[in-house]
Amino acid sequence: MSALVAAVGLLLAIVLHVNQVQQSEIFLAFNTATVDNPQLWAGLTYLGDTAVTLCVMAPLLLIRPSIWMGVLAAIPVGGITSLTLKWLFDAPRPADILALTDFHVVGSVLRGHSFPSGHTITAFAAAGVVWACVWMEQRKNSANHIHRLVLASVLLLAFLVGVSRMAVGAHWPFDVLAGACVGWLAGLNGAYIAHRWQSTWNTDTARWLLHFLCCALTLDLIDKSLEDPVGVFMLWLGVVSAWGALIWKCFHSWKQR
Repeated sequence: MSALVAAVGLLLAIVLHVNQVQQSEIFLAFNTATVDNPQLWAGLTYLGDTAVTLCVMAPLLLIRPSIWMGVLAAIPVGGITSLTLKWLFDAPRPADILALTDFHVVGSVLRGHSFPSGHTITAFAAAGVVWACVWMEQRKNSANHIHRLVLASVLLLAFLVGVSRMAVGAHWPFDVLAGACVGWLAGLNGAYIAHRWQSTWNTDTARWLLHFLCCALTLDLIDKSLEDPVGVFMLWLGVVSAWGALIWKCFHSWKQR
């Protein structure tokens, strides 16, 4: 049912975009309402970066590796769909339409290829994977308050990442709507792949490799933190999470021996 809703939402976003329905007022409302917290919104928008997401979620490799693997498996579908739609529509960004004095920009001024929002795709892909994994667990056990709290928190966080793309002046509302729908579908697909081929990746050797992959990604995060001073707390959270998870993995392995 959620996949159907996401597909309908994506179709709606495309129709609204193709018919050039005005969205400047909605964009400016979100952009103006979030102008007082640039560090917060820049950090949240970084959470939509694929490398940052994987690094921040690295501790899940220790307790719920299926979720982390599901996010990784969602990348091909989400990435290919994003690139295809961006190439197909080649939509202008807010900076291409509005004067820079009319809205607030955090970070670099981006232009072109606006539809859909890639960061929102990543955020909702992660949310979709968590939702699917929790749903599969609920089929075995009855739902509890912790499950509901986790789902609500993940969906809220994904929503805030989408809002952050308007807060930093990078995307229109329809870009965010399309990104949320594409991300959700990609997340469900990623969760299915991770569950279907669990025997392939759910080995101790594979988990070690995934930990090292996360730590390799932190090099990109460190490089970005040196380039842009805004929102770097999320980048360093990713670095600490990835290396902390690897250190804990090493300690646990040593303790077992």
